[in-house]
Amino acid sequence: MKKLLALFLVLGLFAAAFAYEDVVKVNVSGTGYFKAILDEEGIDLEGGISDLSVSLSPTSGSVTAPATITAEFSIDILGTTASLSKIIVETDLFDLTYYNSDIYGDGYVFYYVGDRTLEFTPNLGLEGISLTAYFADIVSETDTGNATNDTNNYFDDAVALKVGVTNLDLLDATLFGAFYDTDTNPATSAYGYAAHLNLTGKDILENLSVNLAYAYEATASYLVEAAYSKSFEMDPVTLTVSPYFVYSEETPTYYDDDSIDGDGWTAPWGSKLAKVGLKAEAGVTDEVTFSAELTPTYDLAANSFSLPVTLALAYSSDIASANVKASWSDAVAAATDVTIDADLTVTAVENLTVKAAARYLVATNELGYNVDTSYVYGPLTTGFFFGTLFDDTIHDYFTWYLYMKAEVAF
Repeated sequence: MKKLLALFLVLGLFAAAFAYEDVVKVNVSGTGYFKAILDEEGIDLEGGISDLSVSLSPTSGSVTAPATITAEFSIDILGTTASLSKIIVETDLFDLTYYNSDIYGDGYVFYYVGDRTLEFTPNLGLEGISLTAYFADIVSETDTGNATNDTNNYFDDAVALKVGVTNLDLLDATLFGAFYDTDTNPATSAYGYAAHLNLTGKDILENLSVNLAYAYEATASYLVEAAYSKSFEMDPVTLTVSPYFVYSEETPTYYDDDSIDGDGWTAPWGSKLAKVGLKAEAGVTDEVTFSAELTPTYDLAANSFSLPVTLALAYSSDIASANVKASWSDAVAAATDVTIDADLTVTAVENLTVKAAARYLVATNELGYNVDTSYVYGPLTTGFFFGTLFDDTIHDYFTWYLYMKAEVAF
Protein backbone atom coordinates (compact mmCIF):
# COMPACT_ATOMS: atom_id res chain seq x y z
CA MET A 1 0.00 0.00 0.00
CA LYS A 2 2.84 2.39 0.83
CA LYS A 3 4.52 1.68 -2.52
CA LEU A 4 1.25 2.30 -4.37
CA LEU A 5 0.71 5.52 -2.44
CA ALA A 6 4.21 6.69 -3.29
CA LEU A 7 3.62 5.93 -6.98
CA PHE A 8 0.40 7.97 -6.93
CA LEU A 9 2.31 10.79 -5.24
CA VAL A 10 4.90 10.78 -8.02
CA LEU A 11 2.21 10.98 -10.69
CA GLY A 12 0.32 13.63 -8.74
CA LEU A 13 3.36 15.88 -8.45
CA PHE A 14 4.00 15.67 -12.17
CA ALA A 15 0.34 16.40 -12.93
CA ALA A 16 0.26 19.36 -10.54
CA ALA A 17 3.48 20.73 -11.97
CA PHE A 18 2.25 20.78 -15.55
CA ALA A 19 -1.24 22.00 -14.58
CA TYR A 20 0.23 25.11 -12.94
CA GLU A 21 3.29 25.65 -15.10
CA ASP A 22 2.47 29.36 -15.39
CA VAL A 23 3.16 29.97 -11.70
CA VAL A 24 5.35 26.97 -10.78
CA LYS A 25 8.88 26.19 -11.85
CA VAL A 26 9.63 22.48 -12.13
CA ASN A 27 13.05 20.84 -11.79
CA VAL A 28 13.45 17.09 -12.26
CA SER A 29 16.70 15.17 -11.75
CA GLY A 30 17.78 11.65 -11.01
CA THR A 31 19.75 8.67 -12.26
CA GLY A 32 18.38 5.96 -14.52
CA TYR A 33 20.09 2.58 -14.28
CA PHE A 34 19.93 -0.89 -15.77
CA LYS A 35 21.87 -4.03 -14.94
CA ALA A 36 21.87 -7.56 -16.39
CA ILE A 37 23.96 -10.32 -14.82
CA LEU A 38 24.50 -13.83 -16.18
CA ASP A 39 26.10 -16.46 -13.96
CA GLU A 40 25.88 -20.21 -13.38
CA GLU A 41 22.42 -19.80 -11.86
CA GLY A 42 20.83 -17.86 -14.74
CA ILE A 43 20.04 -14.23 -15.55
CA ASP A 44 19.18 -11.45 -13.09
CA LEU A 45 17.76 -8.12 -14.27
CA GLU A 46 17.62 -4.83 -12.38
CA GLY A 47 16.44 -1.43 -13.55
CA GLY A 48 14.96 1.75 -12.23
CA ILE A 49 15.49 5.36 -11.27
CA SER A 50 17.44 6.27 -8.18
CA ASP A 51 17.63 9.63 -6.43
CA LEU A 52 14.65 10.93 -8.42
CA SER A 53 14.05 14.51 -7.32
CA VAL A 54 11.00 16.56 -8.31
CA SER A 55 11.27 20.17 -7.18
CA LEU A 56 8.40 22.68 -7.35
CA SER A 57 8.93 26.41 -6.70
CA PRO A 58 6.60 29.38 -7.28
CA THR A 59 7.56 31.94 -9.90
CA SER A 60 4.61 34.30 -9.59
CA GLY A 61 5.20 37.59 -7.78
CA SER A 62 1.81 37.19 -6.12
CA VAL A 63 3.15 34.45 -3.85
CA THR A 64 3.92 36.11 -0.52
CA ALA A 65 5.90 33.24 1.06
CA PRO A 66 8.32 31.88 -1.57
CA ALA A 67 9.03 28.21 -1.01
CA THR A 68 10.52 25.28 -2.88
CA ILE A 69 9.06 21.82 -2.38
CA THR A 70 11.21 18.85 -3.37
CA ALA A 71 10.20 15.19 -3.27
CA GLU A 72 12.77 12.43 -3.70
CA PHE A 73 11.86 8.91 -4.81
CA SER A 74 13.32 5.59 -5.81
CA ILE A 75 11.54 3.70 -8.59
CA ASP A 76 12.08 0.06 -9.56
CA ILE A 77 10.86 0.12 -13.15
CA LEU A 78 11.17 -3.64 -13.72
CA GLY A 79 9.39 -4.32 -10.45
CA THR A 80 6.89 -1.49 -11.06
CA THR A 81 7.23 -0.15 -7.52
CA ALA A 82 8.04 3.27 -6.16
CA SER A 83 9.02 4.47 -2.71
CA LEU A 84 9.14 7.96 -1.27
CA SER A 85 12.47 8.89 0.32
CA LYS A 86 11.85 12.39 1.60
CA ILE A 87 10.01 15.68 1.09
CA ILE A 88 11.89 18.96 1.52
CA VAL A 89 10.32 22.39 2.05
CA GLU A 90 12.78 25.28 1.70
CA THR A 91 11.88 28.87 2.57
CA ASP A 92 13.75 32.03 3.48
CA LEU A 93 12.88 31.51 7.14
CA PHE A 94 13.42 27.75 7.58
CA ASP A 95 13.97 24.37 5.95
CA LEU A 96 11.75 21.41 6.82
CA THR A 97 12.48 17.82 5.74
CA TYR A 98 10.24 14.79 6.14
CA TYR A 99 12.02 11.43 5.91
CA ASN A 100 9.97 8.34 5.14
CA SER A 101 12.50 6.31 7.11
CA ASP A 102 14.68 6.41 10.18
CA ILE A 103 16.97 9.40 10.61
CA TYR A 104 20.64 9.98 11.04
CA GLY A 105 21.17 12.40 13.87
CA ASP A 106 24.50 11.76 15.53
CA GLY A 107 26.76 8.74 15.20
CA TYR A 108 27.75 8.67 18.88
CA VAL A 109 24.45 8.85 20.80
CA PHE A 110 21.48 9.04 18.42
CA TYR A 111 21.68 7.20 15.09
CA TYR A 112 19.07 5.78 12.69
CA VAL A 113 16.09 6.20 14.99
CA GLY A 114 12.36 5.93 14.23
CA ASP A 115 10.14 4.93 11.31
CA ARG A 116 9.29 8.44 10.07
CA THR A 117 11.15 11.58 11.01
CA LEU A 118 11.16 15.38 10.72
CA GLU A 119 14.16 17.70 10.52
CA PHE A 120 13.63 21.42 11.11
CA THR A 121 16.37 24.01 10.46
CA PRO A 122 15.49 27.67 11.10
CA ASN A 123 17.46 30.47 9.50
CA LEU A 124 18.82 32.23 12.58
CA GLY A 125 20.54 34.98 10.65
CA LEU A 126 23.61 34.55 12.89
CA GLU A 127 26.90 34.02 11.10
CA GLY A 128 28.68 30.88 12.22
CA ILE A 129 25.77 29.52 14.30
CA SER A 130 23.33 26.86 13.12
CA LEU A 131 20.43 25.08 14.77
CA THR A 132 18.62 21.87 13.76
CA ALA A 133 15.73 20.17 15.58
CA TYR A 134 14.74 16.52 15.03
CA PHE A 135 11.61 14.54 15.78
CA ALA A 136 11.51 10.77 15.32
CA ASP A 137 8.38 8.64 15.45
CA ILE A 138 9.68 5.50 17.16
CA VAL A 139 6.31 3.80 17.85
CA SER A 140 3.20 4.60 15.75
CA GLU A 141 0.39 4.40 18.29
CA THR A 142 -1.86 7.46 17.81
CA ASP A 143 -5.52 6.61 18.35
CA THR A 144 -7.68 9.66 17.61
CA GLY A 145 -10.87 7.70 18.37
CA ASN A 146 -9.91 6.84 21.93
CA ALA A 147 -8.67 9.65 24.16
CA THR A 148 -8.72 7.48 27.29
CA ASN A 149 -6.57 4.62 26.04
CA ASP A 150 -4.39 3.94 29.08
CA THR A 151 -2.47 0.99 27.63
CA ASN A 152 -0.11 3.21 25.68
CA ASN A 153 2.57 5.63 26.79
CA TYR A 154 2.28 9.37 26.58
CA PHE A 155 5.65 9.60 24.83
CA ASP A 156 7.09 6.86 22.62
CA ASP A 157 9.15 9.08 20.35
CA ALA A 158 12.38 11.05 20.25
CA VAL A 159 13.29 14.72 20.09
CA ALA A 160 16.77 16.10 19.54
CA LEU A 161 18.58 19.37 19.01
CA LYS A 162 21.89 20.10 17.30
CA VAL A 163 23.77 23.39 17.64
CA GLY A 164 26.80 24.19 15.50
CA VAL A 165 29.32 26.99 16.13
CA THR A 166 31.94 27.75 13.47
CA ASN A 167 32.90 31.36 14.28
CA LEU A 168 35.45 30.53 16.98
CA ASP A 169 39.14 31.19 16.33
CA LEU A 170 40.68 27.78 17.02
CA LEU A 171 37.77 25.33 17.17
CA ASP A 172 34.51 24.38 15.49
CA ALA A 173 31.98 22.98 17.98
CA THR A 174 28.87 20.86 17.56
CA LEU A 175 26.60 19.99 20.49
CA PHE A 176 23.94 17.34 20.00
CA GLY A 177 21.34 16.42 22.64
CA ALA A 178 18.38 14.04 22.57
CA PHE A 179 15.54 12.74 24.74
CA TYR A 180 13.99 9.47 23.59
CA ASP A 181 12.22 6.22 24.25
CA THR A 182 14.61 3.27 24.30
CA ASP A 183 12.15 0.49 23.45
CA THR A 184 9.50 -0.17 20.79
CA ASN A 185 6.80 -1.54 23.08
CA PRO A 186 3.81 0.86 23.24
CA ALA A 187 2.75 -0.50 26.65
CA THR A 188 6.05 0.10 28.44
CA SER A 189 8.22 3.12 29.04
CA ALA A 190 12.00 3.24 29.10
CA TYR A 191 13.28 6.73 28.54
CA GLY A 192 16.77 8.01 28.06
CA TYR A 193 18.68 11.15 27.26
CA ALA A 194 22.07 11.73 25.71
CA ALA A 195 24.48 14.45 24.62
CA HIS A 196 27.54 14.57 22.39
CA LEU A 197 30.05 17.41 22.05
CA ASN A 198 32.45 17.41 19.11
CA LEU A 199 35.37 19.85 18.93
CA THR A 200 37.34 20.09 15.68
CA GLY A 201 40.54 22.09 15.64
CA LYS A 202 41.61 24.64 13.05
CA ASP A 203 44.53 27.01 12.50
CA ILE A 204 47.28 25.89 14.90
CA LEU A 205 44.96 23.11 16.22
CA GLU A 206 44.27 21.66 12.77
CA ASN A 207 43.79 17.85 12.76
CA LEU A 208 42.74 17.82 16.42
CA SER A 209 39.41 16.14 17.21
CA VAL A 210 37.78 15.71 20.63
CA ASN A 211 34.50 13.89 21.33
CA LEU A 212 32.70 13.84 24.68
CA ALA A 213 29.50 11.80 24.95
CA TYR A 214 27.12 10.95 27.78
CA ALA A 215 23.88 8.99 27.90
CA TYR A 216 21.58 7.87 30.68
CA GLU A 217 19.29 4.90 30.07
CA ALA A 218 18.65 3.27 33.47
CA THR A 219 22.44 3.36 33.85
CA ALA A 220 24.96 5.95 32.73
CA SER A 221 27.24 5.68 29.70
CA TYR A 222 30.06 8.02 28.87
CA LEU A 223 32.88 8.34 26.35
CA VAL A 224 36.01 10.48 26.05
CA GLU A 225 37.89 10.42 22.75
CA ALA A 226 40.79 12.50 21.42
CA ALA A 227 42.73 12.23 18.15
CA TYR A 228 45.50 14.27 16.56
CA SER A 229 47.69 14.00 13.50
CA LYS A 230 50.85 15.85 12.47
CA SER A 231 53.07 15.35 9.42
CA PHE A 232 56.77 16.19 9.15
CA GLU A 233 58.50 16.59 5.78
CA MET A 234 62.04 15.21 5.69
CA ASP A 235 62.74 14.87 1.99
CA PRO A 236 62.29 12.28 0.56
CA VAL A 237 60.43 10.89 3.61
CA THR A 238 57.17 12.12 5.10
CA LEU A 239 56.60 11.05 8.71
CA THR A 240 53.09 11.24 10.16
CA VAL A 241 52.45 10.88 13.90
CA SER A 242 48.84 10.20 15.00
CA PRO A 243 48.19 9.78 18.75
CA TYR A 244 44.73 8.53 19.77
CA PHE A 245 42.95 7.91 23.06
CA VAL A 246 39.48 6.65 23.92
CA TYR A 247 37.88 5.64 27.21
CA SER A 248 34.23 4.63 27.55
CA GLU A 249 31.88 2.97 30.02
CA GLU A 250 28.69 1.12 29.00
CA THR A 251 26.95 1.70 25.64
CA PRO A 252 23.81 3.70 24.71
CA THR A 253 20.94 2.16 22.75
CA TYR A 254 21.21 4.25 19.58
CA TYR A 255 24.68 4.73 18.10
CA ASP A 256 26.51 3.89 14.88
CA ASP A 257 27.47 0.23 15.18
CA ASP A 258 27.95 -0.15 11.38
CA SER A 259 24.97 -2.52 11.17
CA ILE A 260 23.02 -0.26 8.78
CA ASP A 261 25.23 1.79 6.51
CA GLY A 262 28.18 -0.59 6.32
CA ASP A 263 30.74 2.16 5.85
CA GLY A 264 33.23 0.47 8.16
CA TRP A 265 33.17 3.15 10.86
CA THR A 266 31.83 2.31 14.31
CA ALA A 267 31.41 4.66 17.26
CA PRO A 268 34.10 3.51 19.75
CA TRP A 269 31.79 2.58 22.63
CA GLY A 270 33.22 -0.29 24.65
CA SER A 271 36.82 0.79 23.97
CA LYS A 272 39.53 1.71 26.44
CA LEU A 273 42.81 2.17 24.64
CA ALA A 274 45.67 4.45 23.76
CA LYS A 275 47.72 4.20 20.58
CA VAL A 276 50.13 6.13 18.40
CA GLY A 277 50.20 5.72 14.64
CA LEU A 278 53.66 6.17 13.10
CA LYS A 279 53.73 6.20 9.29
CA ALA A 280 56.75 6.83 7.08
CA GLU A 281 56.17 7.31 3.36
CA ALA A 282 58.89 7.76 0.74
CA GLY A 283 58.92 8.21 -3.04
CA VAL A 284 61.41 5.66 -4.36
CA THR A 285 60.91 6.97 -7.91
CA ASP A 286 58.32 9.18 -9.57
CA GLU A 287 56.09 6.13 -9.99
CA VAL A 288 56.95 3.98 -6.95
CA THR A 289 56.10 4.76 -3.32
CA PHE A 290 57.02 2.75 -0.21
CA SER A 291 55.37 3.16 3.20
CA ALA A 292 55.68 1.58 6.62
CA GLU A 293 53.18 2.05 9.43
CA LEU A 294 53.49 1.00 13.07
CA THR A 295 50.69 1.47 15.59
CA PRO A 296 51.76 0.65 19.16
CA THR A 297 48.49 0.05 21.03
CA TYR A 298 47.80 -0.38 24.72
CA ASP A 299 44.40 -1.80 25.73
CA LEU A 300 43.60 -0.42 29.19
CA ALA A 301 40.72 -2.84 29.78
CA ALA A 302 42.72 -5.98 28.96
CA ASN A 303 46.04 -4.56 30.21
CA SER A 304 47.66 -5.78 27.00
CA PHE A 305 49.99 -4.37 24.35
CA SER A 306 49.89 -5.01 20.60
CA LEU A 307 51.83 -3.76 17.58
CA PRO A 308 49.96 -3.72 14.26
CA VAL A 309 52.35 -3.27 11.32
CA THR A 310 51.70 -2.54 7.65
CA LEU A 311 54.28 -2.44 4.85
CA ALA A 312 53.13 -1.25 1.43
CA LEU A 313 54.58 -0.73 -2.04
CA ALA A 314 52.61 1.22 -4.66
CA TYR A 315 53.15 1.83 -8.39
CA SER A 316 51.21 4.33 -10.50
CA SER A 317 51.52 5.38 -14.16
CA ASP A 318 49.25 6.57 -16.95
CA ILE A 319 48.25 3.06 -18.00
CA ALA A 320 48.64 0.97 -14.85
CA SER A 321 48.62 0.98 -11.06
CA ALA A 322 49.65 -1.75 -8.64
CA ASN A 323 49.76 -2.21 -4.87
CA VAL A 324 51.31 -4.83 -2.62
CA LYS A 325 50.68 -4.74 1.13
CA ALA A 326 51.70 -6.97 4.03
CA SER A 327 49.81 -6.57 7.32
CA TRP A 328 50.42 -7.96 10.79
CA SER A 329 47.54 -7.62 13.28
CA ASP A 330 50.15 -7.95 16.03
CA ALA A 331 53.78 -8.26 15.01
CA VAL A 332 54.79 -9.09 18.60
CA ALA A 333 52.34 -11.81 19.68
CA ALA A 334 51.42 -13.18 16.24
CA ALA A 335 54.39 -12.65 13.96
CA THR A 336 53.23 -15.33 11.49
CA ASP A 337 49.68 -13.97 11.25
CA VAL A 338 50.38 -12.05 8.06
CA THR A 339 47.91 -10.96 5.38
CA ILE A 340 49.32 -10.14 1.96
CA ASP A 341 47.14 -8.13 -0.43
CA ALA A 342 47.95 -7.32 -4.04
CA ASP A 343 46.02 -5.59 -6.81
CA LEU A 344 46.69 -4.54 -10.39
CA THR A 345 44.72 -2.23 -12.70
CA VAL A 346 45.67 -1.89 -16.38
CA THR A 347 44.07 0.37 -18.99
CA ALA A 348 46.43 -0.20 -21.93
CA VAL A 349 43.58 0.12 -24.47
CA GLU A 350 41.18 3.06 -24.24
CA ASN A 351 37.95 2.18 -22.37
CA LEU A 352 39.18 -1.40 -21.71
CA THR A 353 40.24 -2.02 -18.10
CA VAL A 354 41.56 -5.18 -16.47
CA LYS A 355 41.60 -5.43 -12.68
CA ALA A 356 43.16 -8.27 -10.72
CA ALA A 357 43.30 -8.76 -6.96
CA ALA A 358 44.67 -11.39 -4.61
CA ARG A 359 44.85 -12.06 -0.89
CA TYR A 360 47.06 -14.62 0.88
CA LEU A 361 46.83 -15.61 4.55
CA VAL A 362 50.26 -16.90 5.56
CA ALA A 363 49.25 -18.58 8.83
CA THR A 364 46.51 -20.73 7.24
CA ASN A 365 47.94 -20.95 3.70
CA GLU A 366 44.73 -19.59 2.12
CA LEU A 367 44.71 -17.85 -1.25
CA GLY A 368 41.95 -15.79 -2.84
CA TYR A 369 42.08 -14.16 -6.25
CA ASN A 370 39.81 -12.64 -8.90
CA VAL A 371 39.94 -10.82 -12.24
CA ASP A 372 37.46 -8.25 -13.56
CA THR A 373 37.63 -7.16 -17.22
CA SER A 374 35.35 -4.32 -18.31
CA TYR A 375 34.75 -2.20 -21.41
CA VAL A 376 33.01 1.18 -21.31
CA TYR A 377 31.09 2.55 -24.28
CA GLY A 378 29.31 5.76 -23.41
CA PRO A 379 26.95 5.04 -20.50
CA LEU A 380 27.18 1.26 -21.12
CA THR A 381 29.65 -0.98 -19.30
CA THR A 382 30.11 -4.67 -20.14
CA GLY A 383 32.41 -7.03 -18.35
CA PHE A 384 33.43 -10.48 -17.15
CA PHE A 385 34.35 -11.41 -13.57
CA PHE A 386 35.86 -14.69 -12.37
CA GLY A 387 37.72 -15.95 -9.35
CA THR A 388 37.18 -16.32 -5.62
CA LEU A 389 35.64 -13.74 -3.31
CA PHE A 390 37.32 -12.45 -0.19
CA ASP A 391 36.69 -9.82 2.47
CA ASP A 392 37.51 -10.52 6.12
CA THR A 393 37.73 -14.19 5.16
CA ILE A 394 38.61 -15.99 1.93
CA HIS A 395 35.73 -17.98 0.47
CA ASP A 396 36.65 -21.39 -0.89
CA TYR A 397 34.31 -21.41 -3.91
CA PHE A 398 34.99 -20.24 -7.45
CA THR A 399 32.51 -17.93 -9.17
CA TRP A 400 32.04 -16.19 -12.52
CA TYR A 401 29.53 -13.85 -14.13
CA LEU A 402 29.00 -11.70 -17.20
CA TYR A 403 27.47 -8.30 -16.66
CA MET A 404 26.07 -5.38 -18.61
CA LYS A 405 25.05 -2.14 -16.92
CA ALA A 406 24.19 1.43 -17.82
CA GLU A 407 23.69 4.57 -15.81
CA VAL A 408 22.51 7.96 -17.03
CA ALA A 409 22.00 11.07 -14.93
CA PHE A 410 19.36 13.60 -15.92
